[in-house]
Amino acid sequence: MTASPPATPRELRCLIVEDQVMFLQLLRSMLEAMPGLEVVATATRQAEAIALCSGDDPPDLLILDLALPDGDGLAVAHTLATARPDSKVVVLSGQASSFVCPAWLQPLIVGVVDKTSAFAQLTQVLERCLPQNPEPLTPRQQEIYGLIGQGLTNKEIARATDLSLATVETHRKAIAQKLGVSGAELVRQASLRSRLEAVEG
Repeated sequence: MTASPPATPRELRCLIVEDQVMFLQLLRSMLEAMPGLEVVATATRQAEAIALCSGDDPPDLLILDLALPDGDGLAVAHTLATARPDSKVVVLSGQASSFVCPAWLQPLIVGVVDKTSAFAQLTQVLERCLPQNPEPLTPRQQEIYGLIGQGLTNKEIARATDLSLATVETHRKAIAQKLGVSGAELVRQASLRSRLEAVEG
């Protein structure tokens, strides 16, 4: 008797709540490139987010800005906690270091991310809760990935890092394999990361 192949884990359905439109767009592009994650909706206001969290099919994961133009983001998290008690919440805030998590939110929260370093912190947090975690990039691969995002060619990266061209090409292939992309898509994702980090900085 032939064993059935293991079932593929369902992608986490994500709602991003963020009132800064440019930051929201960059964040969405970054998250859409992550394996195991599907961005199903975005919202810029509390009322809109509450409606999405209280609907027939609330998200599995909420990326939540606390300061919204029409109210506190915690009301959105409370709505989701009621509608889907097994959901996950990542708080995204410019005051992450002073955030005190309410007791009712603690079972849902998987991370509190400071907006000033959103890309790096958010990636680390999400890798812990996604169904299929990609192998992380090494520090050298992260450096090369950042240079790809700045538009440098392999030869230019080799000069900037004092590595041989062959070594840079080997690292680039390893990065593409770990991220599951190559060619123009690798450059696009690296560029998005570079732009997001520029917004944070």
